[in-house]
Amino acid sequence: MSGPTAGPVRAGGNVDERVLGAGTGLRFVLLLVLFLTSSATVASMIADSVVDPHHYGVGCALAAGLNPDDDYLGITLSTVRAGDAYRACLDRFVPSASMWTPLVVLGALVVAAVALYWLLPSWKGRRSRVVPVDAVDGQGELRALLDELVTVAGLPRAPRFVIAPAASTASAVVFGRLRRYSVCLHGGLVARRRSDPEGFRAVVLHELAHIRNRDVDITYATVAVWRVFLVTVLPAYLVWAALDLKASRASTVLGPAERLGTGHNLVLSAVMIAFVYLARSDILRTRETYADLDALAGGADAGSWLRGVHQHTQPGRARKAFASFAALWRTHPPWDRRAASLADTRELFRPHALTLFVAGATATIAADQTSSLLRTYDVGWAVRPLAGLLAGLIAAIPGVALWRAVARAVLTGDRVPSGLRVGWWLGVGLAVGELLTSNTSGSTRLLPSHPEVFAVLIVLAVGTMGWTAQYAELSVRSWQGRTLRPALLIGLAATWAVFALWYAWWQTEGQIFVLGSAFSESGIRQALERDLPGSVPGHQGALSAIAVALPVLLPLGTDPLVMWAAAVLWLLPLLVWARRPATSAPEWARRALRDVPEIPLGGERPPSLRRILAVAGIGTLVCWSGAAGVMAYMHTWQPPVDRRFGTYLLVFLAWLLIAVTCGSVAAAVLAAVVVRRLPLLAALVAAGTAALFGLAGVFLLGSSDGCLGPLNTLGSTCHWLPMRIWPSIEVLLPLVLGLGIFASAGSALLALGVKRALRPLRQTAARAAGQVETAGRDRLVTRRLWVAAICLAVVVLSTAVSLPSGAEPTTRTSLTRNQLVPGAAIGPVSPQVLSLQTDAWLRLGGMDLAVRFHGDLLEILTALEDDAALTDRDFAATRIRPGCRDVAQVADGFHAYFPVPDPQARQRWERLLAQADRAAADCQRAIDDGDYSLFVSSMNTFVDVSGSTPDVFRSIRGR
Repeated sequence: MSGPTAGPVRAGGNVDERVLGAGTGLRFVLLLVLFLTSSATVASMIADSVVDPHHYGVGCALAAGLNPDDDYLGITLSTVRAGDAYRACLDRFVPSASMWTPLVVLGALVVAAVALYWLLPSWKGRRSRVVPVDAVDGQGELRALLDELVTVAGLPRAPRFVIAPAASTASAVVFGRLRRYSVCLHGGLVARRRSDPEGFRAVVLHELAHIRNRDVDITYATVAVWRVFLVTVLPAYLVWAALDLKASRASTVLGPAERLGTGHNLVLSAVMIAFVYLARSDILRTRETYADLDALAGGADAGSWLRGVHQHTQPGRARKAFASFAALWRTHPPWDRRAASLADTRELFRPHALTLFVAGATATIAADQTSSLLRTYDVGWAVRPLAGLLAGLIAAIPGVALWRAVARAVLTGDRVPSGLRVGWWLGVGLAVGELLTSNTSGSTRLLPSHPEVFAVLIVLAVGTMGWTAQYAELSVRSWQGRTLRPALLIGLAATWAVFALWYAWWQTEGQIFVLGSAFSESGIRQALERDLPGSVPGHQGALSAIAVALPVLLPLGTDPLVMWAAAVLWLLPLLVWARRPATSAPEWARRALRDVPEIPLGGERPPSLRRILAVAGIGTLVCWSGAAGVMAYMHTWQPPVDRRFGTYLLVFLAWLLIAVTCGSVAAAVLAAVVVRRLPLLAALVAAGTAALFGLAGVFLLGSSDGCLGPLNTLGSTCHWLPMRIWPSIEVLLPLVLGLGIFASAGSALLALGVKRALRPLRQTAARAAGQVETAGRDRLVTRRLWVAAICLAVVVLSTAVSLPSGAEPTTRTSLTRNQLVPGAAIGPVSPQVLSLQTDAWLRLGGMDLAVRFHGDLLEILTALEDDAALTDRDFAATRIRPGCRDVAQVADGFHAYFPVPDPQARQRWERLLAQADRAAADCQRAIDDGDYSLFVSSMNTFVDVSGSTPDVFRSIRGR
């Protein structure tokens, strides 16, 4: 933290750079999270290698059908299909590392980091051989000047001042811990005190600003953690990777996949370290600039700092580009950039692309490491809540930057940022981070099967940041209070809620779609046809479409939180319309602007609520018309009453969902086109209102179903039965007022993009919108009544859906796991891989069961050689029946074990096992009942099975 020696005076009327804070603390927290998750991941990998040196875990996966040439989804599905057999294999052969292992390692690293943080000040003082100021200031003149500067800097108490006589530079540095700080003045600075007093004051005020801004503790804590990571965690990981690469040479089949996976992890580690270093440097550069500004605010003369800044010749383009790249890695900004920031503080309020990109990428890496750790130690239930917490950190970093940029733009009259650029760079960072992790690309492939699905992350980031920017502008222009922080916290809480919902979904279900489908469309359709009464002849296309959509809609569509998160997006802006318009600039704006007599804050007004509700009315008509059309269509193939509440009802609900969602989307797109200002917020309010009243229309139509003639769908008799349609409304609510709102937001963003592309049409729509918006004003009381009614209805419905119904969930299906998992994921394997799978199948339990099976058959056949075997029932009960029982137990063991890897050998073995199992059951029943013919038949079957067993096992072993 060396002091500045250059920088111009800020222009008058700049916005206080402290409005809403600097936002660097959140980035520090993200770095600490990444340090901790990376350390825990390395500790977990090393611990797994120690407890499983023979790689039995890989053997269990091979026996389950793992193909090392598959991607992450194929590998995962092979263990999913194995089900309990895979877990039993791990429990038997792999002693799992204790969850306490990474926790103990983290504890040791934290202790080491704390110790280093504690020792750094003493080490820094000894290295510089500092002496107290009083030792060289005999007359107390320097002490008096320093005390004056402490008062100017606004510190409650003076730090310890020391001098480094051997340091010849005209600079200073601050170090210390827990409010016990020392400011070290270099000998060259003390020597220049008389010849350049203003420069001396500027440097000291800069260092005192670091103390005032609480930079010292968090900076040295980060330095301590960074050094501990480099000295302990990184070398341990490199040693482990080297040993793993060496061990991978032993296998010609698994070796290439293991080497590719280890190489992938090494690249990830290198990129992660680069990102961390870039983020760390960016934070420290920002803090240096803030310290410069505080020094100027304390009265430092910037004229003395400008010496030498403009003396250099202008560099060439290539040299300038190299200088810009090199500046990214420095912890102190170059003097020309410091001078530019001091002249105009806009740079401090502008969200930087590199900051956003690095924040998104590092957060994704931390999330991947966290989820992998939790699943490794069987606490996968914590993935979703922890992903939500991390999502709050991801969203808060660009969110704070956007709020600061919007506040400055509104106060100064500059162009308000749209948030789309911020969302774009954040989304690109998230996508790149996912590409670097193993959950989406897989440990054996560089790219996933469907990288286009990463667009979901970009759309999510662009949408949430676009909403954040517009809501920030709406709040900044209407907030009346001493500080803007309450409005900031409300807006960030909404951004967090939405981003956390979708990011948690991405971490638990969304990543799968990058690799492919984890469910079989045909399997889901079979489940629907088997488990729901009634068939849909002639409408198989609709059922197939439902089978495709269910894996996407169910995880979020059945979550009540999605409805609350969507409600936040349009109810919060709607509440702003209920505020009384501002008549003067609030106190927070006066405090933010310096030396500005008049503050033009309230010139812009939000769009007319009447206009937005008119657009919502159009969307509501589309919803009602669509619902009526759906009921008329369903009436044309209305089945008997006893067959209307199965597959027929499912198709009916699917069409209703499409109809109401189309009305909501239509309202959103229309509002985005015709509303000039804050179009995304207007589109969401219009979409939410249209969806709410559209569902109200569906409820009325459904309650009178049976009295509607050609629209009758579920009812046959004319009665007012609201409770008959209410269960269907409960199903539709989170889908329409949840996912439907998000679909409307995406459609509105697309419409805004088209609107920007078609400039003439956009200008015409803007002029028309401006004429209508300024033509009239809604009455405040009427506006508040409308807003209150809409908000109350949404809150009541969301609460009703969130409350437990008390009914038993009916989610069980008659299909097996193998039928629901797509068979295409289990592709053909090479002969080498098949040999490895078979070897693992035999070594990890198959051979033991086979030996038992052969021994039990041999025991039965040996007993049959006695003449009493077929004539003496007691002999059969004591000598043969135990063997039959053992054969049945071995058969059960084979059923619980992995299937035979070779498909052809598997069919032969399953037929043989079925014969033995049936013969064992017949044998026991025949002896118990005294059925001689059944006993003879079962013995003959045992003889046939015994004769076929050697040949079948030779086929299993590939011989």
